[in-house]
Amino acid sequence: MTDLSKPLMTEAYGAKAQGAKLELMAIELPPLTSSQVQVAISDCGLCHTDCHMVNNDWGIGDYPMVPGHEGVGKVVACGANVRGLEVGDTVGVGWIRDSCGLCEPCGCGRENMCDNGYKGTYLGDSAANGLWGKSPNNLFGCFSKVMRIEAKFAFLLPANLPPHVAAPLMCAGGTVFEPIVDLVRPGVVVGVGALGGLGTLALKLSKLYGGKVVAFSGSESKRAAAMAAGADVFVCTKDPKQMADAPKVDVFLDTVPVNRPLSDVLPLLKFNGSYVRMGIPPASSQGLEADWIPIIFTGKKIGGSIVTGSQRMKLMLKLASEHLDFITDISESTQAVVRPFSEVNEAMESLMSQSSSAYRTVLQW
Repeated sequence: MTDLSKPLMTEAYGAKAQGAKLELMAIELPPLTSSQVQVAISDCGLCHTDCHMVNNDWGIGDYPMVPGHEGVGKVVACGANVRGLEVGDTVGVGWIRDSCGLCEPCGCGRENMCDNGYKGTYLGDSAANGLWGKSPNNLFGCFSKVMRIEAKFAFLLPANLPPHVAAPLMCAGGTVFEPIVDLVRPGVVVGVGALGGLGTLALKLSKLYGGKVVAFSGSESKRAAAMAAGADVFVCTKDPKQMADAPKVDVFLDTVPVNRPLSDVLPLLKFNGSYVRMGIPPASSQGLEADWIPIIFTGKKIGGSIVTGSQRMKLMLKLASEHLDFITDISESTQAVVRPFSEVNEAMESLMSQSSSAYRTVLQW
């Protein structure tokens, strides 16, 4: 029997250096604390963030790095003070490993807004600048066979959510759900920029909140999949006529992971509309430029979103569970693809080259 008070050796796919291919390696996890659970990971979604982090595109990477923050697995051990989870429970693990637990946002289950900086699941010293997290650590992510994590950030999954559905919700779903809860109501017109992992879930969750969704994509080939997923209108951004005829939106959820001029997007907003950026561009292209007059005189707002806290995570998982048929009702060509962890490098290359039509790749041990 494993002695939980001692470090644990396990296996994981990780990068030994910036930009390196991931390889199976032995890693050591710290002793399990009284407030943590030990999770045997079975599946993990692959996010653009994992690729950016391995390549150190944001300048906050520490190595060796084990990525992964859309993990699903079973609880195999609980610390002495854990309540609400038991051995055998299926849980999801996202982008947040821990938070201060003392500030007002943490007290409200909005740990993603922690005043003292949450701990990112696999962020280290280089990220401890207050935005990415203030507590230096270099723990490992969900590309590991085992996770030791605070129980409050191991979310009990509804029994009807299969891993390939639950995994993308842990990051992509939470990130888009934040502005949807804040801004979307029945009748609100929601523009969704790009239809990858975040965009597809933004479309689905916006519809569940009563929104009318306008899907924007640079590829006309995405039209059929967008409409099948539930979009009310599809607009190809490379077609000037379609852009000129596009309906104005109350909210624009921008999920593309590259920068773009705000002048391309703000004209799509109604007066008093909100533009929310979720895709994070590389550090070399972080600039935001816009003319103030069109913003001031139209009351338009600019914001951002990154993951979600425990309160909204639980709400989203319940919503997805209750509407599972709708969440999974997408065209066959864009369904999540399940691949073995041994193909992680090929999966990352496919994601970065956009050669896969799947809205998410889920890796499986």
